[in-house]
Amino acid sequence: MESSIKRKWVIGLTKLLVLSVLLTPYLPPVFLFLIGLITIFIYRGKWLVFQWPERVFFGFLVLSIISWMVHPTWYQITTEPVPVQKFPIGLIPVFLFGFYLLLSIWIKKVVNWTPIELKQLFIQFWLCGLYVVLIVILQQLDWIKWNDSLIRELLSFYKEYQWQSDTASRSVGTTGNSNLTAAILTCSALISIYVMSVLSKKWQKIASLAIFFLFCYSIYLTGSRGAWIGLVLGLLAKVWLLGYRKLTMGLFISLVGLVSLFPKMIPRSDTLMATLEARLKIWQVALDIFQDNWLLGTLPLHFGEIFREQTGKTIYHAHNILIGVATEFGIFGLILFIVLITVTIVKAKRWRQFAQSKEEKSLAGILVSIIIALLGHGIYDYPLLTPQVGLIFMLSVIMIHAQVEHYEQADLTANNNPTTQITWRSKVTTYLTFIKNLWIKKES
Repeated sequence: MESSIKRKWVIGLTKLLVLSVLLTPYLPPVFLFLIGLITIFIYRGKWLVFQWPERVFFGFLVLSIISWMVHPTWYQITTEPVPVQKFPIGLIPVFLFGFYLLLSIWIKKVVNWTPIELKQLFIQFWLCGLYVVLIVILQQLDWIKWNDSLIRELLSFYKEYQWQSDTASRSVGTTGNSNLTAAILTCSALISIYVMSVLSKKWQKIASLAIFFLFCYSIYLTGSRGAWIGLVLGLLAKVWLLGYRKLTMGLFISLVGLVSLFPKMIPRSDTLMATLEARLKIWQVALDIFQDNWLLGTLPLHFGEIFREQTGKTIYHAHNILIGVATEFGIFGLILFIVLITVTIVKAKRWRQFAQSKEEKSLAGILVSIIIALLGHGIYDYPLLTPQVGLIFMLSVIMIHAQVEHYEQADLTANNNPTTQITWRSKVTTYLTFIKNLWIKKES
């Protein structure tokens, strides 16, 4: 009974972390911090610092400490006469990757999801994602004139804490930023494909498909271009993992041709060239910053300060995932990130080989699709260090490694079991017995 209760609160706390992603950027760091502290106090096993993906998180943590010690920088919070006016910039990535490392240990050794529990979690996340859809649609309406109500207070909260220019044509959702909300909706849309494959009844599959298009419509309301790139790449990755290589290439070429022939299909196509020129200027300045800080990087937040010193404009990140990682964490950070992605995709393919059920193979495929989609979104943006989108990305990585590790340990245990292990002596004995029987049969 006590073990059952403990299991329920462990699963419940982890679900709160996952579902908080959909509500606000302020809750995920709180739950991440709480889970990290609990892991430190209750976990009594071996600390997995040099396994995957923990070694990458640990590498980023050490790299951030070294980078800050070599170039100590401080972030000014306020100039008001308060006890804390600024804090060391290195504290942010150290906290982030330190608690991602603890989260990985929590998922692997404390939670230890079963495939059924993961299925339930993804369906719950998918259904709760409709809350984001609701907020995105309501933000398109003239809600300010509504009478006092809970919905108006909720929409006022998201408007007050948004951190992009106030453009009425673009919904900012629950993240305070259109592009980040679009990234969450992209992940939810991809999960719709997974849900269609695991639900058995026809009406459930039809409803899942309808909800997929509802998520797509919500992405359209955010006005994000990067999200469409991510969604297409995520869907293509899913088809590729099913083994349809030629179909994947055909779909990709067809989509590129379609967009080339009908450029009006691109969201906010009238401002496309102006936005692209702005992005190219940001990337050029970011690459210049990288050349000056190529070894250890600038660390997050300090990039924005350097950018403002060089251009007089306020840009907080490089608007490209590879350039962003390179400028903020240097060449070593870029190598760590590329290795993490490569190893995770390889592990996902291994998980699909281990998995016995079609549902579990589909789950492995959709997690890879989410990772690819967020990387595709990262061509035009840099959402992976944000509280909500970053957590989705890292959780997808951790879940893949956790499931593969579970199968690998079971396989290793079976091979080391004396009752099942086939030694060289038993192989020789079997071979000699076969020859003997063959000889007797020949003589007779």
